[in-house]
Amino acid sequence: MPAKASALRDRMPARKRLAIYSIFGALWLSGIAWLVLDRFFESRGPFGTTPHPWQPAILLIHGVIAILSLYLLGWVTARHVLRWWPGRLRRVSGATLAVLFALLAVSGFALFFTSDDRWQHLAAIAHDALGIGITGFVIQHWFFARRRDMRSAASRP
Repeated sequence: MPAKASALRDRMPARKRLAIYSIFGALWLSGIAWLVLDRFFESRGPFGTTPHPWQPAILLIHGVIAILSLYLLGWVTARHVLRWWPGRLRRVSGATLAVLFALLAVSGFALFFTSDDRWQHLAAIAHDALGIGITGFVIQHWFFARRRDMRSAASRP
């Protein structure tokens, strides 16, 4: 079998990729939407700042999607990571993504379960920074490495 056909056959099925992209994309978009509303659309009221009226609904959506994404992260770890780890393919970027996702989950749970204002503030900063910063790692892991893998698969006899 030609190397290019083998590389395409080894790819994750389109429906599973769509599920992963959809859930993680919705999680990221809901987080960014909440962050934008929180940072730029608060209003001054008689008792201080008032959050945007959409914030609670978006935060609820973000939380529900986060729970789905934890299941998905477990599935990806069990299927995708364990399958490709022995071949040393994209190990560094994949491990970095796994650590970042774990830190996002921990900081998200800290936001939900921590009552101390200082810890809540630190968890919020960490969660915001990780949520924004993970974008570059996802793009690097998926897009740039995928192009390299396809080029190397096409050049094999």
